[in-house]
Amino acid sequence: MDIRIDKDIPLTLGKGENSKPGNLNVYMSFNNVLNTKNVTFVYPATGNPDDDGYLAAPEWQREINEQLDPQSYPDLYAIFINNSGNYSRPRTIHLGVIFNF
Repeated sequence: MDIRIDKDIPLTLGKGENSKPGNLNVYMSFNNVLNTKNVTFVYPATGNPDDDGYLAAPEWQREINEQLDPQSYPDLYAIFINNSGNYSRPRTIHLGVIFNF
């Protein structure tokens, strides 16, 4: 859910015959207001956005256990595989001004 709130303020540039009417628009835009984690990609082997199945696959257990630190390897791999690109953008707030003359 996205929300945009804006306010137009009428302005006049110049004086007399040379004056030009215009507007100043001040806005605030909220994207992903509820800050939901919308999944945009899943790994085909598991159907999850944060697990590709490598750590649980029996054919890779020997290789995983032969790492320098078998305890930290799964933790570091899980951080690597949990790609933020698999989710939509988090909540963002934009504040801006637009001049129209």
